[in-house]
Amino acid sequence: MNKTKALSLQDLSTAQVAQLDPAEWLVVWPIGSLEQHGPHLPLGTDTFVLDGIVQQARLELGREFRGLFIPTMTIGKSPEHLDFVGTLSFKQETLLGMTTDIVHSLAQHKFSRFVFVNGHGGNTYLLADLAYELRQRYRVKAYTLEVWSPAFFDQVINKVFPTLEEQDGHAGAVETSLMLHLRPELVGPIPKGHFPPEFNTPVPYGWLSSDYNTQGAFGDPSQASAESGRKIFEMATAETCRLLRAVYDASG
Repeated sequence: MNKTKALSLQDLSTAQVAQLDPAEWLVVWPIGSLEQHGPHLPLGTDTFVLDGIVQQARLELGREFRGLFIPTMTIGKSPEHLDFVGTLSFKQETLLGMTTDIVHSLAQHKFSRFVFVNGHGGNTYLLADLAYELRQRYRVKAYTLEVWSPAFFDQVINKVFPTLEEQDGHAGAVETSLMLHLRPELVGPIPKGHFPPEFNTPVPYGWLSSDYNTQGAFGDPSQASAESGRKIFEMATAETCRLLRAVYDASG
């Protein structure tokens, strides 16, 4: 078994998993997306960033953390981006079914503590709502950890981009900085961004990214830098570790 990182399910044999006391282990499943991120970032941006944070968190949490990590899901629910070629999106019933099947597979072997580490906003409400059904059906506890919760995202902006003139969003300064830090070879020519004021409405509604920007980027990616990406990455990793420990304590 790995002595430095928190455990990864795919690294273990079935005999090794059988040695674990399921009551002591929190199953951690990161879920990303494969969707357009403007003309300058790869389709896998959410997943690259999420997996980078999760792998660093595994290292910082260490072997003593009773977390059993499932390989990162690379596709999520992204219908708002389907007007852009290359985007892949599960229907909500598909993602619900897959998530339920993951829990079903481990719940029959007495694992009862699950946390979805979500790196894409389009998955948020579906995963949060599913937790109630999983609790009733399998008597497990399921949590949704939002890596980019609104409060944390605002904290990142205030600390790293305090003079940013436009609101940041999809493929903006934050995500572009993270990719310049993590995978700079995948970042193309960076455009001047745009965040239309009409995007923020008093009540939620079903929008498409193409409704607001033909390039698909909301924010100003031209403000990005690798150094900013490093700072954001460290903040996001620390916050993820904090929340995973909190979930572990709360679910016991």
